[in-house]
Amino acid sequence: MVSRLFSDIFSKRKTKSNPDAKFLIVGLGNPGEEHIDSRHNIGSSCAYIISKKYGFTISKESYAEFGTGLISGSQIFVICPTTYMNNSGLAIDYYQKKFSIHPKNVIVISDDINLRIGNVRVRSSGGDGGHNGIKSAIRSLGTEDFPRIRIGVGAPKDKHNQIEYVLSKIPRDQKYFLDKSLKNSVKAVELIICCGIETAMNKTNGK
Repeated sequence: MVSRLFSDIFSKRKTKSNPDAKFLIVGLGNPGEEHIDSRHNIGSSCAYIISKKYGFTISKESYAEFGTGLISGSQIFVICPTTYMNNSGLAIDYYQKKFSIHPKNVIVISDDINLRIGNVRVRSSGGDGGHNGIKSAIRSLGTEDFPRIRIGVGAPKDKHNQIEYVLSKIPRDQKYFLDKSLKNSVKAVELIICCGIETAMNKTNGK
């Protein structure tokens, strides 16, 4: 009776932590050294930070730089697509199908010019917001119902200068705020994995 009781408790804990869940973390950005540290690549920067924190080895594979390991007992696959932003869905489609990951466990991290610099927003679904990487992700997954983490990079003074703005390097006077938002984004990813999307939104949004 006692052994069965402990077995039931362990079973409940196992279900709560969901160690059998699989997640695909997608850090959006453009390939090439010229795009490193640009506003548009802040999603991939976040994915690299997560990989380094948890000791994932990153290697160049089909359509993406790829790494895998465990976070909170769950199997994690991290990709930074090596296609350009508007074709990010090629990598998402390949790895999502390869590892049989449900779209609700595909976490897409991107920059967002509609958010103030340093702000982070977690959403469980939604449209593309004019972001070509998110648009490609929606197309590849066949649904808008997947979690995304949006990192605010601010908007250019001239709205006609958006492309040059997001492709440009992060200036030194904004780096502190964006470094802080990267830390908050990593925490948001961890919360989604260990506690669920609702908890991640409640603890991240509005701060």
